[in-house]
Amino acid sequence: MRIFSGLNEKDKKSLIGLVLWFIAGVAMIIVGIKAIINSGRTVAAVSGFLGGCALVTSVLTFLVRVWQVRASGALSFGIDWIIWLAVAILLFNTDILMGIGKIAFVIIGIALLLEGVRSLFAARQARAGNDWFIPRIAASVIFILMGAAVIINARAIAEGMTVLAVGVYFIVHGTVILYEWLGRFRYFRNFRGLDG
Repeated sequence: MRIFSGLNEKDKKSLIGLVLWFIAGVAMIIVGIKAIINSGRTVAAVSGFLGGCALVTSVLTFLVRVWQVRASGALSFGIDWIIWLAVAILLFNTDILMGIGKIAFVIIGIALLLEGVRSLFAARQARAGNDWFIPRIAASVIFILMGAAVIINARAIAEGMTVLAVGVYFIVHGTVILYEWLGRFRYFRNFRGLDG
């Protein structure tokens, strides 16, 4: 190929590395976009990935416990590896992962709701001589409505936040890779005679 003419073996490897680097950056951006579009698959993939991490942790913890028993002659054998195994089995079930996410957002919703109610009572008690009574009442009502909305839509919000976090991470990371690739490619082109 013309592009490889005049390059030594080291430069050829560098150029191949740059091509692979570029492909990796573009691929990460595409994966991020697909993750946002295909929300159901993204949630299942996240659940499966976390379950796989927990399973690996369980196996490694089990091996460490075996080594500790053999090395020290201890009679007790820890059960923490069983806990990690149970977590792995649970995480492989997407509904359980989203159930945990739902509980987290229900707690956030309750906190918003209670803050709104507290602010409402505080505004009413400070009503006399308070020019900010109406804005404080309005803010309290907004907090209450936000809390109720979060509680009602907790599962959907958990799924949406998971999908958004994964998609944005891949898109941003892919963009950073391409930005760094551009600088290295310019350097390679300027100093390796690839200016056409």
